[in-house]
Amino acid sequence: MDRITSFLDKFGTYLVQGTVMTLVLSLLTMVFAILLGIIVASMRMSRIKIVSRIASLYIEIIRSLPILVLLALFFYGIPLLGVRIPEVMIFGVEMSRFISALIALSVGSSVYIAEIIRSGIQSIDHGQYEGGRSIGFSRFQTTFYIIFPQALRNILPALGNEFASTIKASSQASVIGIADLMYQADTIRGISYQPFAPIIAIAVIYLILSVIITKLTVLMEFKLKRTNNGGETA
Repeated sequence: MDRITSFLDKFGTYLVQGTVMTLVLSLLTMVFAILLGIIVASMRMSRIKIVSRIASLYIEIIRSLPILVLLALFFYGIPLLGVRIPEVMIFGVEMSRFISALIALSVGSSVYIAEIIRSGIQSIDHGQYEGGRSIGFSRFQTTFYIIFPQALRNILPALGNEFASTIKASSQASVIGIADLMYQADTIRGISYQPFAPIIAIAVIYLILSVIITKLTVLMEFKLKRTNNGGETA
């Protein structure tokens, strides 16, 4: 116990900083991945064949590439395209590296979220859509006000799992210098010459984060079901 206390006393700051970076990067990734996923899912379900095929091709290509490859492509590829991300430091974070990691992780996650959203929407009975159109709703209004709220309840567990996967995938961003948990574990290992203890420490943190996300997802799902049942009862 004394060894654990001593380790945390010396290197706890590194672990806290790494946890914060991992959470910030993962949360922003989910926000942008969901937005991009909605666009891709809408294209995938489009009645215009060329639009649907473009979305399908995008999904197949991105799904076939490892996250490490996407990180390298965006980190080294963006400058080659003539796009210069300002190399400024915000809260100790180099924005060029952070933005490259954010884009890569968002693109990588978006294809899975697009399929989650598409399957969720298609799981809703077509009669719901016809009912919305019969009361004068447009296609967009029917999807937004009737179909999507019901689909959300169905896809929430999958989105929670994807968030947990994103947190784990974000560890690969350390290869381009993002100071997340894995990066901090390497830093601690270099300072302390202890190869095993830092890995155990971040493994415990990842486990705790995954458990918290799972519990929150179950709680939100329960609340959505209770709200829906209350609406039906009313």
